[in-house]
Amino acid sequence: MMHLRHVKTTPLATMLKSVAILLFLLAAGSAQAQTKAVINRKTKSFTLVANIREDHQIFGYAAPDVHAKKLILFSVFTNDVKDNPYHCPLGAYYQTSDLPAGDDIRFVAASGGFVKLSYAAPSQHATPFYIKQAFVSFE
Repeated sequence: MMHLRHVKTTPLATMLKSVAILLFLLAAGSAQAQTKAVINRKTKSFTLVANIREDHQIFGYAAPDVHAKKLILFSVFTNDVKDNPYHCPLGAYYQTSDLPAGDDIRFVAASGGFVKLSYAAPSQHATPFYIKQAFVSFE
């Protein structure tokens, strides 16, 4: 027969355990917060507004595949945006309001967990790209 010993816990140990659980829950909750881009159902416009309290790193790919060439990046992290370290041909931005004047991004279609978007600049042909559908909401 196995005997279990009763171990007394001190109030300090109980408080430390409670604090550890609270910190874990706070960290787990904040890990879920990610800014999403918004696609307007009527106008098909694509808008992303950065929020420093919510992380985002959203790549746009040349094909609906995360292993395809990265064409554009929206990120809250300066190291991702400054000097375009990923060499995205369409650029790296914190939010859509940072796009060059006259440039525009529009929704084209949704398919297979990705949304197809079109990047249009005044003096160039539109360039299609794809982002994971989990990073957008439709309004």
